[in-house]
Amino acid sequence: MTLILGIDTSCDDTSCAVASDGREILSNVVASQIADHSEFGGVVPEIACRRHIENIISVVRRALSDADCTLGDCSAIAVTQGPGLVGALLVGIGVAKAIAYSRGLPLVPVNHLEGHIISPLLTPSAQCSFPFVSLVVSGGHTSLYVARDFGQYELRGRTVDDAAGEAFDKVAKALSLGYPGGPVIERLASQSRGDCISFPSPMIRHDNYDFSFSGLKTAVLNYLRFELGIASPQDASAKLEASMVSRICAGFQQAVFDVLIHKTLRLAQSEDISLIGLGGGVSANAELRKRLSDAARERGLHVLLPPKDLSTDNAAMIACAAFHHLEKNELAGLDLDAVPGLAL
Repeated sequence: MTLILGIDTSCDDTSCAVASDGREILSNVVASQIADHSEFGGVVPEIACRRHIENIISVVRRALSDADCTLGDCSAIAVTQGPGLVGALLVGIGVAKAIAYSRGLPLVPVNHLEGHIISPLLTPSAQCSFPFVSLVVSGGHTSLYVARDFGQYELRGRTVDDAAGEAFDKVAKALSLGYPGGPVIERLASQSRGDCISFPSPMIRHDNYDFSFSGLKTAVLNYLRFELGIASPQDASAKLEASMVSRICAGFQQAVFDVLIHKTLRLAQSEDISLIGLGGGVSANAELRKRLSDAARERGLHVLLPPKDLSTDNAAMIACAAFHHLEKNELAGLDLDAVPGLAL
């Protein structure tokens, strides 16, 4: 049995986990910073870094305790190298290097996006089957990959501006709904009676697999300003009826999901791949899960969904991905540095 301690501090969640043989998750501890950033409507990098410093040691200790093991039982230390916020990444990397050095353990760097790609495979009933098309959709990323094997990922499309999750946050801010935007927009959209406001799905007719959500965000802002006379979040809070907010949320969410689903299915069919994996924070959205699964089923395709606690940033997916790099002896030295724009 190979136990790997994984650390992820890529953005605003401080996370540590212990996983066995790249499949069994023994612990997965996440210290959220939502309360620290909500008043700003988004993540403040300096605050995130300071909170990671405060949280990291207690999170590591709890992960070991929950897994009923010690550092002496671990075979390697894994850590997110990027992409992410450079200051946040450095906190996790510094702790990982210190543990690896003091215990004489291998240090395994992991790309955060690889964690999201493999997260659907960590469902207990999931079968590790390659190839599959992977849609990674989060606050910082919206990308399509073809996963050929562990460590073999072909990027086929990505956002050219805002990520989908970022657009959710910005629309929520315009509607004075608070942060993070995804869960509250999902909840309000579900209250719409089917008469949602129609917004465009950007780039849905383009031949490539890229995405763009900046224009959709602007379309919502223009609708608020020119159709409803709402010039600020304060206006939205004071003047918009709840039913109108639900209709706007439903229309925005539908426009995002239309293009995500269309391009994901088109890539799977063009590659003659029958399996689709969904990962990233937005993959926790129940409507996206249902719509993608239903649309795939109609075409004879199957969708692998990660457990919801593995959709958002977490160290369990990092520890599991690291197992396959450890088997190939793909290790880092103590000069490992953060790469905030690390490509996959």
